[in-house]
Amino acid sequence: MPHRSAPRSFWIARDKPYLWVALGLLVLYLLPYVWLGEGAYLTIHDNLDSDFLYLRLLAHSGKAITLDSAARLPIVMNGLPRAVLRSGLNLEVLTYALLPPYGAWLVNFGLIHAIGFMGMYALLRRYVLPDPPQAPIRVGVALLFALVPCYTVHGASVTGQPLLLFAFLNLLNRRASWRDWLIIALFPFYSFLVWSGLFAGLLLAGLGALVMARRRAIVWPFVGALVMLASLYIASEWQLLYAFVTKTYISHRTEYDYARLMPITLWASLKATFYLFIQTQYHSGAFYTPLILLGSLWVIGADWWRRRQAVAEGPRLTGQPRVILPLLGLIGLICLCHGFYRFPATWAGAGNLLQALQCDRFYFMLPLLWLLLLALSLRQFTPTSWWVRGLLLGQLAVMGLANIEWRINVAKMAGVDNEATYPAYRAFFAERQFTQISNYTGLAPANYRVVSVGIPPAVALYNGLYTLDSYQNNYPLPYKHLFRRVIAAELAKSPTLRTYFDYYANRCYAFSAELGLSENDVMVSKYEHQALQHLQLNTDVLRQLGCRYVLAGLPIRNAAAQHLRLERIFSDSESYWKVYLYRLHGAGS
Repeated sequence: MPHRSAPRSFWIARDKPYLWVALGLLVLYLLPYVWLGEGAYLTIHDNLDSDFLYLRLLAHSGKAITLDSAARLPIVMNGLPRAVLRSGLNLEVLTYALLPPYGAWLVNFGLIHAIGFMGMYALLRRYVLPDPPQAPIRVGVALLFALVPCYTVHGASVTGQPLLLFAFLNLLNRRASWRDWLIIALFPFYSFLVWSGLFAGLLLAGLGALVMARRRAIVWPFVGALVMLASLYIASEWQLLYAFVTKTYISHRTEYDYARLMPITLWASLKATFYLFIQTQYHSGAFYTPLILLGSLWVIGADWWRRRQAVAEGPRLTGQPRVILPLLGLIGLICLCHGFYRFPATWAGAGNLLQALQCDRFYFMLPLLWLLLLALSLRQFTPTSWWVRGLLLGQLAVMGLANIEWRINVAKMAGVDNEATYPAYRAFFAERQFTQISNYTGLAPANYRVVSVGIPPAVALYNGLYTLDSYQNNYPLPYKHLFRRVIAAELAKSPTLRTYFDYYANRCYAFSAELGLSENDVMVSKYEHQALQHLQLNTDVLRQLGCRYVLAGLPIRNAAAQHLRLERIFSDSESYWKVYLYRLHGAGS
């Protein structure tokens, strides 16, 4: 517990130098994205190709806050249910409605990492590292948490966790103010239920139950706050939950089958457990953990040895290791849950709830738990000791190396030409080039449909074209079956593609067996020299769906046999793509 006798001014004076250093490093962290602007590289996988795009689509759909549970977005898949996309009550969605896309991303990037720093700092200062001399440790660990390279398109799902825990601990210890209630009330509107909200709520409930059982007293404000958190998540995610409960549509996720997609073996599960234990999951912010583990094991070992020397009856753990060990155990349990989740998830067969909801996402809590473990370990040492400095600086280097996106942009600032491998935001979405394509067609985008080959459909969607293909983690099952007819011949050529589409199919793409499945395979840039020799799409079905054009990132040699005619090749110095515009024979006049 903190020393309540310490005056507030002493806290500020002691922490201020470290806070200024941390602020400076956070500004440096943000600087490449501000300096480069739309010339910066942003992660493509599960970001620009999907989640980022969903936010832009909602901003331009006019249906972000619609109360119509049956509303659809005609720009995607001939009418994607509105309910499958983000809640219109989410603050991140609001920023995309008010600002240009890159500006909205930048504002959220800065805000989300600032929340991470402030929340972790508040949590450590009150409950973990309250002593004034511990200022460098609490500020250092808060900075490390703020630098976790999590996906910011998930809002504060990761970085808001320390602030949420801080508020609930205040309630549990009867030290709450109106600010704590405000934090809890806002969290569901700047995070997402399916990513972290559900799992954070369950862990908070477990923590509260454990503490109240030991005290033999129910803390009703804590219970009330849990009920409020759950209720506000229901309010913020009402469209998704309503569609799920009323079965407004049948999701393609009902055909998920992990048994076909991944090895269900003891060895595979142990490997998945081990990998998650030494490196956290990439959506929640991937970084290596052995340095933190080393610090915690050192504390446990030193305490064990000290007790062994001092106590005749043998070794026993007291003091801080009694907190460190359960925390390590919780981390290990979460990793085991992820590694062995595939077993119970497959026992009930394809498409069961355990597969459809991915209930192993407790791993979104790992960045918070690992850095709390580091803080607990470091408080056993003198704050200015070489051991503390070494662990903090070492983990800071780990965070820097882990953030591939940031390192790429630092290289871009230094003049390194890596555009062929890591396209800038501006080059990826190629607005100028796609404006030329749209103008060339001479039609309103709503009057025809397109599919993309060798270019992620997100590019066409971002630029206002109506696509039959898309990367969606939730869409109607009948559409999956319908689109399968378009690519059936290509799936037949490749067992890998066929397995992916039949038992997963989040990417509902115009796949080519010649290209393959990986992210690099479905992105053919202008820097590559490839051609498709034997593409087989069912153009009759495409016509029935309203498709007029195929946007290809490479030439299709058998275009005539596919009833495709090359209209024009579009190149642009700012673009990552060379777009071959093919028109379907018989698709309109």
